[in-house]
Amino acid sequence: MTERQYDSVWDALEDGDSLAENLKLRSRLMMAIAEYVAESGLTQTEAARKLGTTQPRLNDVIRGRIDKCTVDRLVNMLSQAGFRVDMKIHHAA
Repeated sequence: MTERQYDSVWDALEDGDSLAENLKLRSRLMMAIAEYVAESGLTQTEAARKLGTTQPRLNDVIRGRIDKCTVDRLVNMLSQAGFRVDMKIHHAA
């Protein structure tokens, strides 16, 4: 039996490349938001207001509930806090 190597946990969990890429992107955005909240000293309610969302939705982000988060929502939240999200696209061949 040959052991297979994966670039990320998302690659290992998902069969489709497109879903794995989407999960990796959402994961990175969620980590940035969680880090911002942790470093801001704000309560979740205060941070949610600043991020343009609700406290329950922010709690989903902080707890890593990736199925509750879309790329659009996460980018909008970061933008509300004054962040700019840059993308790097390259051919994976």
